[in-house]
Amino acid sequence: MKKLYFTFIALLVAIAFSSCSKTYTCTCTFADASKNFDVKIEKARRNDAKVICDDYSEFVGNCAIK
Repeated sequence: MKKLYFTFIALLVAIAFSSCSKTYTCTCTFADASKNFDVKIEKARRNDAKVICDDYSEFVGNCAIK
């Protein structure tokens, strides 16, 4: 029973960590629409992707996660 319990816990932990990392898109927009661009942020959690996108925003302008 103890072995089954630890196997179940290990499976839950593996599922929890694998489902948190996703691909996000940071969209940067400008008044001149021809300069708009997207940056893909892969294998990141939402908060980490938001921090990266905010860093882009400091240098290039209006950027947000979509």
